[in-house]
Amino acid sequence: MKRRLCPPPTWALVFLLSVALLSLSCGGFPSHPYGYWEGKGTAMEIPMDDGTRRLTRSADFDFWFTVAENGEATGEVDLRYEAELTVDNLPNVTLPIGGGSVSFAPEVGGTLTDLDPTRRFPLAGYFNNENDELMLEIPTADDDRPSLEFTIRADPGVSAGIAGASIGLSPGDAQVLVRKIEMTPFSPFNGSGVRIEKRPDGPFVVNFEDKGENFAIEWSARQVGGEQRTLELTLAP
Repeated sequence: MKRRLCPPPTWALVFLLSVALLSLSCGGFPSHPYGYWEGKGTAMEIPMDDGTRRLTRSADFDFWFTVAENGEATGEVDLRYEAELTVDNLPNVTLPIGGGSVSFAPEVGGTLTDLDPTRRFPLAGYFNNENDELMLEIPTADDDRPSLEFTIRADPGVSAGIAGASIGLSPGDAQVLVRKIEMTPFSPFNGSGVRIEKRPDGPFVVNFEDKGENFAIEWSARQVGGEQRTLELTLAP
């Protein structure tokens, strides 16, 4: 007597198909660096340090970009800025008050006071497949970048020139001088090429690090998918 083989139930077929698709997706990273990428990083610079005045600026940022088959890279980056000015070693100030005088140690400082210190810029770059290097930069010129509000506060009797702003007070002025100036957002991308590498059984990745006496930049990105995503840039004011 022959035994008739029954087909597997529907749930079993669905399960086997899911396992097969999962197996394909686990090893389905593209064999090329073209497609959609996401990354993040930090940057810090000290554009002024003369022994008395020290200005420190920093930013942390997230970004995305796509690499086309012709090597062109386009995307956008969101940067969240911070900045601080410190002034040390100022001489004591003596001011005439009535028939006498009063002495005190003046102070000068400043910080970023922009209500929203986040700026969004387009990204542009190029992938050179001859040396596997990626280059990224913000194509927006410095003068065209929306400025950040920076506020300087100084005690009376202080005189200094900071970022093009002249600060000076006489004994009859107010207790504290508040001066708001515009600060240009700096870019963490300097156009340097960085090598793209592929992780074993994983996506393509890139890691950039550059440090000096007055700056430090670190960022990394990974390929999320091999498809070309057409996304409209939504630049923030």
